[in-house]
Amino acid sequence: MAGFNDIINDFTGINSHILIIIYALLIYFYSDNMNMLKHILITAFVLSIFDMYLKHILLFNIEDDYHIFIINNIITIITIDILITSIHDKNNPKLTILNYFNIAIACLFYETIVYKLYNYNNLCNQRLRSITKTIMRLATIHILSNYLSGNDFDDIWYNFSFSQLFNFTLFNSIFEE
Repeated sequence: MAGFNDIINDFTGINSHILIIIYALLIYFYSDNMNMLKHILITAFVLSIFDMYLKHILLFNIEDDYHIFIINNIITIITIDILITSIHDKNNPKLTILNYFNIAIACLFYETIVYKLYNYNNLCNQRLRSITKTIMRLATIHILSNYLSGNDFDDIWYNFSFSQLFNFTLFNSIFEE
């Protein structure tokens, strides 16, 4: 399966390295206003960086082991969250071990409980199943980890969570086959 940057490259004809620079420039230009757009651009930038460089370094290559799949998902979500949070605000109180432990627990909860209870295979076509799975995964992780951390469900949480849901859902709806 092609990565995020390969699909964007095929779709737009823009080289992945140039695309990252475009994301960075858009983040810079929209950093003072339009907070939601800033979150969406930062998330797209981090997804590109993760897809191009980090996933090959951080993730295990074993594909048929369910436990490795869960560990890879936890590593992916935590890495993307750390990068997004640190790019957006280096002094954010979310940058703590306890917060990321809560995110890991929320990922584990989703993968072992919610995913198993919700039967995606009999729902509908593959694209809609993929979109539904992505929305449920991220919503469960964002809500449960925020609750476990004792944080408020405020505008900052909403903008951050919605931008990730939006980007991942947009990716699944447009680029997944």
